[in-house]
Amino acid sequence: MADVNQCSQQPTSQISEEEQKKLFEVNTAPLKEWPEVVGMLGEEAKKKIESENSDLTVVILPEGSFVTADFNNKRVRVFVDSNSIVTKTPKIG
Repeated sequence: MADVNQCSQQPTSQISEEEQKKLFEVNTAPLKEWPEVVGMLGEEAKKKIESENSDLTVVILPEGSFVTADFNNKRVRVFVDSNSIVTKTPKIG
């Protein structure tokens, strides 16, 4: 019977640097937020967010809008007031 503590996984030193980077990014990626855009115009905030991550779909919405409760890791909602000023920290979701 095999010892449970003996894994077929390679020690970190035997994994390529590229594989280590992929593992680290996947397992520790924090939720991304953009608090620095609060107070900016919505369109400027959208451009900034898209310039940092072109894979995201950035949606500008009036504050207080009803939205779905689902989590989407490719979506960022930017809430703006009647003057198109960002009122809440945009975040992935």
